[in-house]
Amino acid sequence: MGPFRFPKRRPARPGTVALATDHARQVNVLRDNYAPIYFTSAPTPTRSLRQLPQGPKDFSGRTDHITAVESLTGDDGPGPHVIDLYGTPGVGKSALAVHMAHRLAGRFDEVQLYADLGEQNGEPPTAAQILQRFVADLDPATLSVPVGAQDLPQRYRSLLAGRRCLILLDNAQSADQVADLIPATATCLVIVTSRVPLSAIDGVLLHHLDLMSEAESLTLLAEVSQRHWPGTDDENAARTLVQQCGRLPLALRIAGALLKRKRHWTVGKLADVLTDERTRLAKLADGSLDVRGSFEISYRGLHEAEAHAFRVLSRLPLSRFEARHAGVFLQVPEARAEELLELLVDAQLVETSDGVHFRYHDLLKLFAREYCETTGDDPDGEHVARFLDVYTSDFLESYRSRLLDSQWSGVFPVAFPGHERRLSAPDELYIPQRLTPTEGTWSGARHAPWQGVAAEHRKVLVLGGAGTGKTVLADRICYEVAARHDGGRLDVAFTVPLRLRAGQPRPLERLIADSVGLRHDLEMSYETLELLLTERRTLIIFDGLDELSVRERDRAQVDVARFCVRYPRAEVVVFSRPGASVSGLVASGFAPHAIDAFAPGDVRTYLSQWARATHMLPSDAERLFTEVTSSPEVTDWLTTPLLLAQLAAVYERHGHLPHRLIDLYDSTYTLLFGGREEYRGISRSALRPEELGQIVCRLAYRFVIRPGGSPDMAGHEFAAALRRALRHTLPESYGSGLANELLALFSESDFPVRPAPATASDTEPRWTLVRDPFGQYLAARYIARYSREWEVVDTVRRRVMKAVRATGFVEGAVHTVRLLDERVPSAADQLVTALEHELGRTGDPDVRKSLEQILNKLRAAP
Repeated sequence: MGPFRFPKRRPARPGTVALATDHARQVNVLRDNYAPIYFTSAPTPTRSLRQLPQGPKDFSGRTDHITAVESLTGDDGPGPHVIDLYGTPGVGKSALAVHMAHRLAGRFDEVQLYADLGEQNGEPPTAAQILQRFVADLDPATLSVPVGAQDLPQRYRSLLAGRRCLILLDNAQSADQVADLIPATATCLVIVTSRVPLSAIDGVLLHHLDLMSEAESLTLLAEVSQRHWPGTDDENAARTLVQQCGRLPLALRIAGALLKRKRHWTVGKLADVLTDERTRLAKLADGSLDVRGSFEISYRGLHEAEAHAFRVLSRLPLSRFEARHAGVFLQVPEARAEELLELLVDAQLVETSDGVHFRYHDLLKLFAREYCETTGDDPDGEHVARFLDVYTSDFLESYRSRLLDSQWSGVFPVAFPGHERRLSAPDELYIPQRLTPTEGTWSGARHAPWQGVAAEHRKVLVLGGAGTGKTVLADRICYEVAARHDGGRLDVAFTVPLRLRAGQPRPLERLIADSVGLRHDLEMSYETLELLLTERRTLIIFDGLDELSVRERDRAQVDVARFCVRYPRAEVVVFSRPGASVSGLVASGFAPHAIDAFAPGDVRTYLSQWARATHMLPSDAERLFTEVTSSPEVTDWLTTPLLLAQLAAVYERHGHLPHRLIDLYDSTYTLLFGGREEYRGISRSALRPEELGQIVCRLAYRFVIRPGGSPDMAGHEFAAALRRALRHTLPESYGSGLANELLALFSESDFPVRPAPATASDTEPRWTLVRDPFGQYLAARYIARYSREWEVVDTVRRRVMKAVRATGFVEGAVHTVRLLDERVPSAADQLVTALEHELGRTGDPDVRKSLEQILNKLRAAP
């Protein structure tokens, strides 16, 4: 090796410093006379350019958002793609951004940079700090010779020029913090997450991230907790937990983590822990995950006026509200209230979808209320009291005045001759009704007025058969509350006919408002209704569960139960006919009570009041009472309020009281299957009322001709009889689905054909016909009116004799003759002659005895 030689010296330019490149460093010593010297050094450690954090392994859902964000990256226009995912604190922006970054990483495989721009030790990093790190990662030599702060943006863009790069900027605080971190090349994608939309960034594409759906929330909860509950007792508790977490992903992750850590807890246990809203936020914390802490960051960024509005408006007793509501509550002009609300929307602390209606997320409302109590913004509740007075008092006064002068709903027009009945006192015909708890449901007093039952139970189920006065009682409750005859315990009561929901399952809140509008021509806004349900003492009466079709009743019961959970302060009463269709309400805590039948004293009082109202002479009134109480059958019949009213209808129609039971049976049949159902708009099945009546009459006939007079039918036999009746009545539309629907209808309502009480020896359900002459009347109606060959006397005679031989059919045969006589008197005379002929030739003593009774009743009739 030869001697060492210095390289030829080259004049140096004073005041210059060379940049480090590769593994050599050129050093110029200022104002020296030596040429530059090159030193070879060890390589600087390479910085990672694959910086994406690991995505959550339990990421789930968000399919629509994933598709939407991917569509934003498909534009081939100039400049980089910048997507800002923004939304409420805890809504899952970071999880979605990381997930999306990994999905797109293959398209940006050269460089993948990541930075958390959120607060660290109380201060967010500056753009210069992040740039310094990114430049050092891209060019490790700058670690030894840093680039000047003013040169960082240019150096950063130069290093990324032409490279396929994905940059994930999480928890950005402002547009200024992000602007210098955006490259200039079109081959780069920048995904930013922020709480507020960073619209000031040039060319940014904004994507708002909203809450998870219930299904997505349940899936996330299951993935994090590593539990599965479909089909188990935990399923309903999981839904409750999702509701308590407000479908907020951060809260759901915390709940899932708690369930994962506390394996000895059931889902219901955690739901119980979170029930108390005052402590819910404190419980939704697990290690570094903290819902309240996440909200704190956004709250600290508010100015005092905005923070005050955020706190105070959380006390506003509306789930959604407008600027005018906020203005009244804050005592500021509406324009100022709208300005404050827009600022809170920008901060993602209040939500709006249309710029008119605003709302808090449930957990943010709890957070704001905590601060409201801490700062003492409204210690005496004056804001709430003043707001309630402004927004409910006028409505309540209007409703009260219209209700007190309204007609009884559901009262048949002919029930009171001379004029329409009005709710306003005095109503001469109203008899106070009483309720009795059904067996095993309540140990309180029997035969109690509605006030006593409502004071004992917040949820009451009132059961009563056809004509027992359910709708009348519902109207009377509303009247007595409005007239303060309930002792002032309630502020308002509304009757809501569930039949308005038939065929269109509207929300119950909408149904309440619609019923008030239809009956009283009074508009009730959503906000007014919510105030009444959440802040006032309100009673809601859902009338006529049985008036819905069988298919719709189960859904209605579920909705009513959820309504009670949603408005725990409101009291709820449901009216229905007895039967299995109310089992869902009983299971959800409704206390079942039956409407008492009229006592003999009630019947006398009603008839006396009716006589006075129609200006009947006292002597005639006494004769009226004597006449209707002379027959045990009639006396028992008139313990049903509507049948008692039907007596008045018969009197008005014929000019005299009914002298025959058949007149009352005709009215009852009309009540069940005639104009009253149509008058009230009731549709319990796909069949018209008259078609349903025909089928019931056919079934009644099948019961009265059973061999040996057996009173019941086995389930399979009754189903076959029903299918046969359907084929004869509706040959074109008959189907097994319709037969099954009618089976359910008969089993859940008090129709004359109904399930028989079960006995220990029964191997299958049994069916029966009512045990009073009305059942025979129905069979007679089939023979006389619904038989295809009714005009052929021999056909009618054979059917009557078949029933006589099986069950005696004394009352039914008499009814058949009289029903025929109303239509074709000659056919009725021929039938009597035919029955006399049968008496002369029969050798069966039982049949002979029955025929003698029939003919004697016919001869004795006027």
